[in-house]
Amino acid sequence: MLVFRCLVAVAFGTALLGGAAPAAGESIESLKTAAKKPPKAPEQALELGRALRRAGLFNDAVRVLRSSYARAGAGELAERLRLEAARTYIAADQQKLARRECGSFKGISRIKQQVCIGEAALLWRRASLALPAAERALELSARDYDALVVKGRALQLMGKASEAEAALREAIAVDPSAFEAPRYLGELLQLAGRKADATALLRKAEANAPQEPEVLVLLAGAVTPGNEALKLLERAIAIRPDYGAAHASMGRVLAQQKQPARAARALEKAILTNPKNADWRAALARVRLDQGDAASALAEARRALKLVANHGPAKLAEADALAASGDIDMAIEAYEAAYGYSRMEPAALVHAARSCLSHKRPTTAQAFAERATQSFPKWGPAWEVLGDVARASNDKPVARDAYKKALAGEGPVDRAAVQKKLSSLN
Repeated sequence: MLVFRCLVAVAFGTALLGGAAPAAGESIESLKTAAKKPPKAPEQALELGRALRRAGLFNDAVRVLRSSYARAGAGELAERLRLEAARTYIAADQQKLARRECGSFKGISRIKQQVCIGEAALLWRRASLALPAAERALELSARDYDALVVKGRALQLMGKASEAEAALREAIAVDPSAFEAPRYLGELLQLAGRKADATALLRKAEANAPQEPEVLVLLAGAVTPGNEALKLLERAIAIRPDYGAAHASMGRVLAQQKQPARAARALEKAILTNPKNADWRAALARVRLDQGDAASALAEARRALKLVANHGPAKLAEADALAASGDIDMAIEAYEAAYGYSRMEPAALVHAARSCLSHKRPTTAQAFAERATQSFPKWGPAWEVLGDVARASNDKPVARDAYKKALAGEGPVDRAAVQKKLSSLN
C-alpha cells in the first residue's frame, strides 16, 4: 500500500507539470475548473478526487472519481477510486449513497467491499454492523490496513478501549505512512485523558496528511489554545473555506484568548454552514456574554435549547444571561436545570454561587458553593467561590480554609488573585 501511494503521488506530480490538475491546496476555483474536465489517467483522477473531497466539493469529487472506474480496471487503483468515492459520500453525511457505492466493489474486491460497508455503518455509529464487516475483511486478509482501522473504530464505539487501541496500533504498524489510524487512535487517547500520547499521534497524522482538514482541526483541539492552534485552523479553512467545525474551533480558541469580537465572527461563520448545531450556538452565546451583550446571549442560548432541549452548556449560558440581566430568580431555576443536564461538570454550581453572591443572595450562594465542593472536592474554582461566600459573611476561618483548598485544587484558578484574597483575611 505504501508503494502504491507513492506511485500515485509521483503520477499526480507529473500531471501537475503538464498542467493537467491543480496541486493540493489550490484555490476552490482552480479545483472546480479541474473537475469540469477530469484527468484521463486514473491516478490523477484519484488525487484530484481527494483534493475535491478535502475542499468540501463532494459532488465534483464523486463525479471525477467515477469517471475513471472503467479505465482503472481491477486491482488496487480501482479499489482506491471506489473507496475514496464512498468516503466522499461519508464526508458529505450521505450514508445511503455511501452504502450504494459499496456495491461497486462487486467483482473488484471482497475485502474492500466489507471495509466500505464498515465505514458507512460508522457514519451512523452502528458499531454492531461495522465490526462484523471488518472481521469479514480480516478473515480474507489479516493485515488489511483499512479493515483494522474500521475494527478499531467500531471497538471504541462499543466501549472496548484497550481492544480498539490494539487494533489501531496494529494498523499503524501495517502502514506507518497513513493518517487514519493515528488520527482515530489520537482521538481515542484524548478521550481517555492521555493528552501527551494523543497529541503525538495527531501530530503524526498531520505529518502524514498535511492537507486533511479534519486532522488539522483535531490537532488544533489537542494543542494548547494559542497561535499554533490558530495556524492549524487557518490551514484547515484555507483548504475548505466552508468547514464549519474549523470556524467553530477557531471561535473557541479566540474566546479563550480573550478576543470575543473575532470569536463571535468565527462562530457566526460556523453557524452559517449548519444553523442546527446546538454546540456552536451555545458557544456563541458564551461569547456574547464575554462581549457584555446579555440579550443576544440569551437569544442565542434559547436557539440552542430549541435544537437540543437538555443542552447543558446552552442552559448554563441562558442562566448566566438571565443573571446578567438582573433576573436572578429565573437564573437560579436555570442553573439548577443546567446542573441537571451536566452532572459531571461543576460549572453550573460555581456560576450559580457567584451570581447569587453578586445579587445579594448569600444563603443561596452558600448552598450552591457547598454543593460544588461536596460534589467536586478537587475543583479549585468551587473552593474559591465558597471562600468568597464565607468572606462576604465575615466567616474568616471558613474562607481561609476554602482559599487554601482552591490553591491546592485542580482547574482554572487565578492563583495570584486567590493568594491576595487569602492575605486580606490576616
